[in-house]
Amino acid sequence: MQFVEAFRELGYKVEAQRQDWSAEKEDGVCISLWKKEMGTRDGLLWMNTHVHADPIENWGHKPGNIKRIRHLRRAMDELGGRVDVVIVSGDPGVSYGTAQPWVAEGARAGTFWQVTELDDETGHFEVVLQRPQPA
Repeated sequence: MQFVEAFRELGYKVEAQRQDWSAEKEDGVCISLWKKEMGTRDGLLWMNTHVHADPIENWGHKPGNIKRIRHLRRAMDELGGRVDVVIVSGDPGVSYGTAQPWVAEGARAGTFWQVTELDDETGHFEVVLQRPQPA
């Protein structure tokens, strides 16, 4: 699936197709994550730009980062950190490859992505896949 189409599947419109890494709508925020820049912690996927991403000198100044900071801040302030996610298979800084929307069904049922850290100045952030706690 193409990058923009994956966002569309989750109900988002990417404004600047060649620059944006995130999108928002009235009731949500969606970010893209590189599959190659993910790890696991406690058996769940997670991504921290300090640990997994290319050096910030490669991406910190780009328009996509500036917009993503704004979107992540909104997610933390208004949505309890919850974000929708598009997983991108390509090579960071080179090509998007293919993209898949994260849909919480089947084995993923009930899971959700949550932003747990954000540096508003640089754009460094952490997002963690969460599993609902048993009642």
